[in-house]
Amino acid sequence: MEFHEKLRITAGILCFIVAILRIVLFFIELGSATIYSFLFINPNETVNIFEGLLIVIFAVILTILVTIFAVVSYVVLGILQITLRTSKTPSIFCNILTGIGILLSIRVFVLLASLNEFSILLTILAIFYITIFSLCIVSYVKLRKEG
Repeated sequence: MEFHEKLRITAGILCFIVAILRIVLFFIELGSATIYSFLFINPNETVNIFEGLLIVIFAVILTILVTIFAVVSYVVLGILQITLRTSKTPSIFCNILTGIGILLSIRVFVLLASLNEFSILLTILAIFYITIFSLCIVSYVKLRKEG
């Protein structure tokens, strides 16, 4: 087994772990998960309690949808990383998805820091995103040099 194939298998296994962590994040830290997927809404702009309640309901629904999408995406990418070890396409999609995850993690860290809070699960998730991103880039470069 070549080096880039080992990297791809490791990245695929880490994708499965990220999918599990996203589910755990949703059930243990719903507030952090909601902030993670809270892209277009500013809760500080509410005028009354009714608007605030609607924003919270919409945010939780959005969080559920984003979590389902992320879990399915990471499971599929994990399978593709492991089975299609000689194809560059899974690495590209994996880098796009983990790159988005890294940017969202940075955004959440800034928001949580402004509230003087910290989330260990989001930190672990960000470390996994950075690791997967790095493994896929190295694997892509190695595969490109060999092919």
